[in-house]
Amino acid sequence: MSTDDLIDAARRGEQNAWLDIVSELGPQIQGYARTKGVEDAEDLLQDVLTAVATGIHDFEGGWSNFRSWVFSIAYRRIADTHRSGFRRPRHVRYDSFADSGHASSNPESVVLVDTMTDASLEALNVLNDVEREVIVLRVIADLDTEEVAAVVDKKPGTVRVIQSRAMSKLRKELEAWS
Repeated sequence: MSTDDLIDAARRGEQNAWLDIVSELGPQIQGYARTKGVEDAEDLLQDVLTAVATGIHDFEGGWSNFRSWVFSIAYRRIADTHRSGFRRPRHVRYDSFADSGHASSNPESVVLVDTMTDASLEALNVLNDVEREVIVLRVIADLDTEEVAAVVDKKPGTVRVIQSRAMSKLRKELEAWS
């Protein structure tokens, strides 16, 4: 079944379509939530999927737009979670083994995910909030530039510039630790 057919099947309420969506996007959403300091990523995933199920009948677009839409919902839910706690997001240790849905081989993934240690996560602190968001969405959530742009409400070219500058800052920070 194509990804566009998957969206249509989910609209019709087909259980197998929802299972495929959850298995495809669930680990990425949970990994994204963990890197944003959400303690109960499974609970957040359920909130996101409930919002997706509620709004899928109004959604228009293909798989890439769907992924952007889902991560936009996750982004807002995470912000709501932090707002309700009246605290700054707590950085938690990223567990690449728990993030079994992440299977990208882009250069950023090789640099960050394969060597994701406490030091790498600490290095993210040199980034401003937008830079950190772009890197986490590109690397952990495995969204492409256009999808990230939709989530953070920026143009794709702007996202590429932010990502490039952020990666440069991270490289310098990690080299300084070596």
